[in-house]
Amino acid sequence: METEKLILVQGFRCIETRFNEKCKAGHMLFFKEHAVRNSHPSKPVGKTLFILNVPPYYTEESVKQLFSKAGFVSSVSFEEKPSGTKEMTNITSFFFQNHVKGFKVGYVVYKEISSLKKAMKMKWQTNIFSTNDSPIKTGLEKWISEYESSFIDPKELQSEIDNYMKEFDDRKKREEEEEKLKEGQPDNDGWITVTKHSKHAARTETMEKKVMEKEKQKQKDKKLINFYSFQMRETKMEHLTQLRRKFEDDKKRIATMRAARKFKPY
Repeated sequence: METEKLILVQGFRCIETRFNEKCKAGHMLFFKEHAVRNSHPSKPVGKTLFILNVPPYYTEESVKQLFSKAGFVSSVSFEEKPSGTKEMTNITSFFFQNHVKGFKVGYVVYKEISSLKKAMKMKWQTNIFSTNDSPIKTGLEKWISEYESSFIDPKELQSEIDNYMKEFDDRKKREEEEEKLKEGQPDNDGWITVTKHSKHAARTETMEKKVMEKEKQKQKDKKLINFYSFQMRETKMEHLTQLRRKFEDDKKRIATMRAARKFKPY
């Protein structure tokens, strides 16, 4: 893995990793710059690495420590499959947690663009993920840890619920204040926005003026349409009169031709 040719695999760069020092077999991580047409703020173009072949036992913290060698890492997230949109985030510490089981893909977001460029040019060495200082729990030890962490502290849960409700009340209050500011203010067409707090919706002078102008324009358009209808009707009547006149002329011509063909010996 020391030559540049071995690092590139179909556009991806490779990092050989090992779970711990006792492991003889390594595991390859493939990464490249995350570049999509429609980027999401959570995965900014120019600062995000896209990683493939992430094993189940690798954590966000371990991947963050690995790629921090190129610069400060703002965030690390895992997903079941690649996507250009925002991944499901942990809205709370108790619910909506996004734990991807099995192999997954990862997104490493750097704080600076220069860090991403550095990561793409580095010659990565073999990295050990689980060390004595920061061990990764697996097997029975991992199951026990997950089971113990599944218990919810009622006080923490209540505190989080209170904070959520406070934010909700503040948001509703801001929305009501914005609606009150809109109340009584005419828009470009002169109409006033009616909210549930409005007592009445009286027309303003500007609104009356615009309504009258629209009515005048409607009457004008109506007259113009009637004028064209009258003109079309007159054209049709004139055409019909010409057809009748031509029909009478043709009858006279036929009668003349028939009289001319009669036998007259004297």
